[in-house]
Amino acid sequence: MNTKETLAAPKEKFKMTDRQKKMWPILILGIFFEGFDDAALNFVLPYITQEFQLTTEVVGYALSLVGIGALCAFFIVRMADKVGRRPIFLGCVYLFSICSLLTVFMPNIYMIVAVQFLARVFLIGCWSIGYTILSEEFSSDNLGAVSGLYQMTAVLGALTIALLLPLVLKLGFTWRALYLIGALPLIPAFIYRKNLPETQPFLELQKQKKAGIKQPKEDFFAVWKKPHAKYLLVMSLVWLFLYFGIKGSLNFLTMRLVMELAWTPSMVSITILSQTLAGMVIINLNGRLLDKLGRKGAALVIISVGVAATIVQFNVQSFYAVIFFGMIAAGFVNSFLIVASTLTNELFPTELRANATAWSNNIIGRLGQILVPSMIGGLTMSMSIGHSVSIAMLMPLISLMLIFVFLPETKKPAQQVRQQEVKM
Repeated sequence: MNTKETLAAPKEKFKMTDRQKKMWPILILGIFFEGFDDAALNFVLPYITQEFQLTTEVVGYALSLVGIGALCAFFIVRMADKVGRRPIFLGCVYLFSICSLLTVFMPNIYMIVAVQFLARVFLIGCWSIGYTILSEEFSSDNLGAVSGLYQMTAVLGALTIALLLPLVLKLGFTWRALYLIGALPLIPAFIYRKNLPETQPFLELQKQKKAGIKQPKEDFFAVWKKPHAKYLLVMSLVWLFLYFGIKGSLNFLTMRLVMELAWTPSMVSITILSQTLAGMVIINLNGRLLDKLGRKGAALVIISVGVAATIVQFNVQSFYAVIFFGMIAAGFVNSFLIVASTLTNELFPTELRANATAWSNNIIGRLGQILVPSMIGGLTMSMSIGHSVSIAMLMPLISLMLIFVFLPETKKPAQQVRQQEVKM
């Protein structure tokens, strides 16, 4: 085949292989309920606050304690480099489902925090390993779009909460019923577990080990050594400051609507429903934007728009204004995750990928998730929830600066991929 003809060939429309089609439903099931269970705590916070007569400051501390579970997820995620992506992903789905079921029966805020702490470990494990599987099973040309669909499914899980909340309360049930629903993936995940194979790069790595091919010595701190240390440090800080915005806005939106604006459950549901539906569309488009503009160009658009829209949403009071800016904010803030996940997985090699994700996201990055609730809770003693969240939302701009100054463009151009194919 002529090289010039090959290079000029139009890019084919993306289609999943049979292998990808087989694994996709179980991945989607896991991330759907990861989104469901992760969002559940944010939605029920006002009602837990009322039931146990808590202050906003105490709620902030409780969220910070639950968030520490994200740090512990480091050990779960890192195990995926040793035992495989598949068993860790499935195990996390089983265990966060069990934790959701246990939450239904917890009698006080201390027990709720304890069980939700454990749930957070496995929710983050499921989310992190899911992205690792995507990065190893899908090509660079389509990874942004696929990651967008994946994250959109997590948002769909949160959307389901918005639909169910007013219905559950209207039927006379309490917030606990939502956690009963959150336990549902346990059965189908177990039944269809065989549909999720181990990733090809991990299997290839295992074959090399069995064949006696020398592999880099397993080292807890290997990813902190040259040539990876610089990128790991940068990505750790990127995750850290992004989480100030992501969790600051998500944790306290329902609190503001119920506690400050005195909205009814139906008004809250309409708001969350509308912004989640719009968010799903925006996340899908932003995933494609990563492939069109490159990772850095898309990061500029996604982070700057997300920050601006969220600050406006938390400072307006009109029902329609909150909905409008919330629709924009939801899509772009949730897209922070696909930006950072794509960068992290493309910066590091297969044998260190889960380790790098564990360090940058679960250990250092998630400190932002732990610190921001206490920060906002403390600020609410002297200012409104809206103003407090606005301060937290400035932090992702630091992440944007770090991406542009210190990171390379990680998307391999399609032309370069075709050139490599021609040489082969």
